[in-house]
Amino acid sequence: MTSLRDLLTTFADCFGPPGGEAPVARLLEQHLQSFCQVRRDGLGSILAEKVGTQGKPRLLLAAHLDEIGFMVQGITAQGYLRLQALGGWEPSLLPGQRLLIQTAQGLREGVVAALPVHFRSENTKPLKMEELLVDVGAASPQEIKELGIGLGDLAVPHVGLGVLNEQYLVHKAWDDRVGVAALVAVLQHFRDHPHPNTLVAAGTVQEEVGSRGAVTAVELAKPDLAIVLEGPPADDLPGLSPDPPQGALGRGVQIRLYDPTIIVPQSLWRWVVALAQEHRIPHQLAVRRSGATDARVIHVAQGGLPTIVLGAPVRYAHSPASLIHLADVAALVALTVAIIEALDAAKLQELAFS
Repeated sequence: MTSLRDLLTTFADCFGPPGGEAPVARLLEQHLQSFCQVRRDGLGSILAEKVGTQGKPRLLLAAHLDEIGFMVQGITAQGYLRLQALGGWEPSLLPGQRLLIQTAQGLREGVVAALPVHFRSENTKPLKMEELLVDVGAASPQEIKELGIGLGDLAVPHVGLGVLNEQYLVHKAWDDRVGVAALVAVLQHFRDHPHPNTLVAAGTVQEEVGSRGAVTAVELAKPDLAIVLEGPPADDLPGLSPDPPQGALGRGVQIRLYDPTIIVPQSLWRWVVALAQEHRIPHQLAVRRSGATDARVIHVAQGGLPTIVLGAPVRYAHSPASLIHLADVAALVALTVAIIEALDAAKLQELAFS
C-alpha cells in the first residue's frame, strides 16, 4: 500500500489544469484498476466502483482532478504570451513564477514577467490577469511557433515538493490533489477490508471552472449519498478574522456544514460528527460565508442527494506554494473510512427520515 505522503506528492506533481486532467486521471486509474471496475465519462472524469457485501446503498466519493492553471490566450509582437486564467488566481502572486506549458511537442518552460522594483513608481497599479506576460525566451511570434507553442496550450506553476517541520507539505495543487490522494488511500484500505455498501470513487474534471465533471459523473454513478473530499482554504492566518478559525492546519479534518451553494442536512452532519467523536478523529466544523465545491451540483442531482464535504485545510490555497498538514489528511482518510464502514441500508433510511 502506497504511503499517504507518497500519494500526496505523486498526485501534486501531476500536470492537470481544467481541460488537461488526463495525466491525473491516468495516475488515478493505475492505482485503482487492479481491484475496482474503472470507467470514464464523456468529459474525462474517472469512476471506480467497488461492490460491498450488501451492494446497497451506493456511496459516491468525489474529488476533483483539476488544479487552477492557465491557457495561452495571445502572443505579442515581442514574443511574449498572454494568459487566460483557469480558476481563481490572484494576479499579484504570479510575477516571477516559473510555468510549465503543455504544447503539442511536449512541455516548455516559461516565467511570468516581473517588473523590477527599480522601475516601479508610486503610481503603479494592481496587476490584472490580462496584463501579465510570459517569457519563454522568444523574441517574435515566429520563434514562439518554432517552439511549438500556440493558442489553447495549457500551463501550471513549475514547482516541486517542500517539507516544513516534517509534517507540513508545500506544493501546488493541494486543491484538490489532497482529496484525490485521500480517495486512493480510502479505496486501498477497503481493498482488504469488507464494507456493506457499493463505493463509487469519482475523480472529476473541470471543478475549478464550474464543477462540470461532477454534473456528468453523478449521472453515471447514481449514488444514494455522496461525500466530497476537498482541500478547502485554511482560515488560520494572523489577522484574517477576530474569531477562532474553522479550518486550521493541524487540527483535523474539516466538516463543512454550509457554504453559499449547499446546506448539508443536519441528520447527516450530526451523524458524521458523532462518528468522528466515537473514533477520536480530530475534526473541526465550518460554516463558510464563501466558496463552493462539487457538492453544489451533486446535492441537487437525481431529485436531491444527501451530500457532505470533508476536507484537509490548505493554507495559501490557489497559489503556487500552498501548505497542508499530514495529520489533517490522515484524519480526512480516517473519517471517510469510518463513514463507509457504518453506512448500510438501515443507516441511510434512518438519516433520510430523522
